[in-house]
Order: sequence, then structure tokens, then C-alpha cells
Amino acid sequence: MKSNILLLLLFLVTFAICQEDDTGDETSASDISSAIASETSSAIASETSSAIDSESTATSTAIDGESSAVPTATSTISSDATSQPTSIETGLPTVNKTVNPTVCQNLQQLYKSLNGNTWIVRTGWDSTDMSTCCSWYNVHCNSIGQVLKLDLSNNNISGSVPATIDKLASLRSINLDVNQLSGGLPAGLSTLVNLTNIHLKNNSFTGTIPDTWANMKSLQSLYLSNNNLTGTFPTVVTQMTSLQSLYLDNNALNGFLPSNLGGASGLVQLNIKNNHLLGNIPASVGNMTNLQSLVMSHQMLNGSIPEEIYSLLKLEVLDLSNNRLTGNLSPKLGQLVNVKKLNLGHNAITGPIPSQIDQLTKLESLNLNYNALNGQFPSSMAPPALGYCYMTPNQFQSCPDQSIINNPQSLAFQCSVDCVVKTNKKKNSAVSNQVNSLVPALMTMIAAVGLLM
Repeated sequence: MKSNILLLLLFLVTFAICQEDDTGDETSASDISSAIASETSSAIASETSSAIDSESTATSTAIDGESSAVPTATSTISSDATSQPTSIETGLPTVNKTVNPTVCQNLQQLYKSLNGNTWIVRTGWDSTDMSTCCSWYNVHCNSIGQVLKLDLSNNNISGSVPATIDKLASLRSINLDVNQLSGGLPAGLSTLVNLTNIHLKNNSFTGTIPDTWANMKSLQSLYLSNNNLTGTFPTVVTQMTSLQSLYLDNNALNGFLPSNLGGASGLVQLNIKNNHLLGNIPASVGNMTNLQSLVMSHQMLNGSIPEEIYSLLKLEVLDLSNNRLTGNLSPKLGQLVNVKKLNLGHNAITGPIPSQIDQLTKLESLNLNYNALNGQFPSSMAPPALGYCYMTPNQFQSCPDQSIINNPQSLAFQCSVDCVVKTNKKKNSAVSNQVNSLVPALMTMIAAVGLLM
């Protein structure tokens, strides 16, 4: 490329000199320079364009056209400029916010009602400036000063939540977990139509979930674990159409599960363990087709496991342990192909373990202990991820062949299965044989003692 340019320059100089000799016109050095520069630029541009086109074609061929997707500097700047969101669009806080003083006053009322002077962290909450509350400890606002989130968890907060909390109209999330809050659940929360998350676990709330909470159509997660809630199972949750996570475990709920429990069809996680609920598991639970975790352990639930529960194909955790469930395990158990944890221990389930259990290839934990399972223990191999299996005591009449039991990959080996009835029969038979063999010797000894006397 350089040699071509040099040749072109030489040609142009020669041409200019010839022109001067032939015509006798005076051509200034600057004109010649301009002509040379112009022609040179054109030549260079042409050569460069050809080279770039050639290289681009080669590169494009080598990487399957990826070079065409590389943006120019201009397009990149333009794209960044137009796609960059403003603080209002993202809802992120800015340094200077205009906060409605009434909002700050309502927050300070909350502070005073909940014994704010005993909080572990209370930065800003005792301020007298009612325009700065978006900078108070764990108050999250958007760019226009609306309070969107309160996170005062694990902060040594006590007392009852005041009714004035319903003045925080823009609130979307409230977290008061792990405190010493008491009294009833605040009914006023039902007026906060933007609420998506309520976290009130590990407190001392009493009573029931207010009926008015049924109005919270945007609520997605409700955590009320480890409180002192009483009464029957709150049917209002079936009207919370956006609810995905419901945790009511470790309370004192009683009575029967509602027949329309499946009305909460959007639930992904349901945990109601360790209450005082009784009766059958309603068949409508089969309508909760989005469930990934269903925990109903440590209750007084009875009857058989409803067939509908085996249609919950997204289930990863199924824990019905420590109840009074009876009946057999259905072959449909094999449909729960996504289950990782299966705990049906401490019930009164009978019959054999269905062979379809070998379809649960994702199992990590299997617990069927303290039931009355019987029959032949499956000879299937254990799921690859199985790390925990507990099967005793049960009443299996027979085990697989010894070669299977001794195979570390088998379910029998992983679960350390013991065929109780069969083993006891062998032991009893052996003892009986030993006793029978000693009878003649004992009779001889008794006769000898009699002669001596």
C-alpha cells in the first residue's frame, strides 16, 4: 500500500513539472501541494477503504458475521444516552427529596408507640426535622419522597403496632421480624393497597388474621411464623389473589383445614407446621398447582393422603410428618418427579412402598420412619443425590436379595433397611433350637439331683 502511494506521488510531481514546461503557466508550490494532498487523500481513502472492506469481509467470514453486530462509537453513545433511566423511573432515592412532613410525623408516631428509645438502632428517628425521614434508619423512599419500605427487623422493638401505620399509603414492604411486638395484627394494613410483603415473624402477636386483610390483592408474601395466633385457619388467605408465600408455622391455630384451601391457587410456598389443626387434608389442595413447598407437619391431621396431592408436579418439598395419617402410599407418588425432600415419618401409613418411588430421581432426603409399612422393600437403586434416608421402624416382611442390599447404590443399602419380621423369625427359630437341644441334658441333671436326695 505504501509503495503505491509513493508511486502516485512521483507521478503527480512529474505531471506537474511537465505541465509547467508545456504551457509556460506559473504554478505555485502551494497549488501543487494542494493538488498532491487532494489526490493523495483520495488515494489513501480509496486504498484504506479497500483494505478495510477486505479485512472486514475476512473477519466476518471467520466469526460468522459477528463484526456486523459491533456498534460504532456514535451508536453506542446514542444508545447509552437514550437507555439511561432517570431516578424517578427507577424509583431509586436521590440526595435531595421533598418529603411530606405528615409522612415523617406518622413515622415518628410509630417510633414513639413502639418504645423507640429502647431500639438497638434508631438513627434519625428522634429528629425534630420533619422533612428528613427518608434518611432515617432503614426507611427506604423513592425519588419523590414516598416511603416504600420499612425494615426494622431484629431491633428490640416492643409494644403494639399503632393504627396510624395505615397513613403510610405508599408502603410496599414492612419487615418487623424478630422483635417483641404484641397485641393483635394491625387491621389498618388492609388499607395499604400497594403492600406486597408483610414480615412479622418471631414476635408475640395474638388473635387472628383480620378479615379486612382479604382486601390486600397485591400481597405476595405473608410471614407470621412463631407468634401466638389462635383461632381456625384463616380463610381470608384464599382471597389474596397474588399471595405466593404463606408462613403460619409455630402458632396455636386449631380446628379443621377449610375445604376451599385450594382457593389460594397462586401459592408457591405453604408452611403451617406445628399448630393444632386436625381432620383430613382437603382434596382442593390439588388446585395449588404452583406449589413448590408444602409443609403440614406436627399436627393432628388424619385420613389418607389425598390422591390430588400427587398432581402437584412442581413440588420440591413435601412434609406431612408427625400426624395421624393412615392408608397406603399411592403408586402416583412417582409423579412427583421434582421432589427433593419427602417426609412422611411418624404416621400410621400401611402397605408396601410403591415401586414407582424409583421415579423420584431428584430425592435428597427421604423419611418414612415410624409407620406401619410392610410387604417387599423395593429393590430399586437410590437417587444419585440422596444424602439422608430413614426407614425404621416399619414392618417389611422381606428384603431384596443380599446382592442388592450390599450394593451401595441401592435404596435398601442407603436406607439401612431391616426386614424386622423376617429377622425376628430367624432369631426366634435359632433360640428355639438351642433350647430344644438343652432339654435332654436338663432332664438328666434333674433326675441325678433326685437320686442324691
